[in-house]
Amino acid sequence: MYFKITQVGGEKYTKMGMVEVMAAFYLEEGDEGYAKYIAEHFVTIPVITEKDIYQGKVNEIGMPVDQEDYDNWIKSLPTIQQLNPFCNHSIQFEANVTEEEILWCFEFGLGITHRNYLADDLHCKVSGQVVNQDIGYLARKAFYEGVKIIPVESQTSYMKTELAKVVSAESKALSLKEVDFKTVETIAEYSVK
Repeated sequence: MYFKITQVGGEKYTKMGMVEVMAAFYLEEGDEGYAKYIAEHFVTIPVITEKDIYQGKVNEIGMPVDQEDYDNWIKSLPTIQQLNPFCNHSIQFEANVTEEEILWCFEFGLGITHRNYLADDLHCKVSGQVVNQDIGYLARKAFYEGVKIIPVESQTSYMKTELAKVVSAESKALSLKEVDFKTVETIAEYSVK
């Protein structure tokens, strides 16, 4: 199994002084659950080029008026086969995170997510693991939004320190976009492709 870093940075978390990194998780032949993975995630998709423009009637917002005609047009297009990831995962980091720490977190997450995928539990309901807790995010978001409206001269040193994290997160996200994670040394058995 392996993962690919697909995106670094994201406005949502950067505004709160954090760096968001996203990765796609894949299985390889020989991995447990590979047959299930192929059956669920090997898809055929149409290839739409600039010259392939739908010629049927569309409404004022560009949606096809005749769905059957549109479906037939889609079926007439050339296709390619693609293996989609079995899961996409996002982790938010403080701005002082290292490339090695990012990879370690995704390597760890890949192992857990693979186990949950095999148990048909990608939402982590069965094993009791809680993910995507909004309360921490919402509290942090409210703090940053509130502090930003306070005049600088009225901000405490703590508030100023926290707002400085936004600049650090923006800078770190920009620098991480230049990193080829395939070249970063890791110690885990999972691979980065």
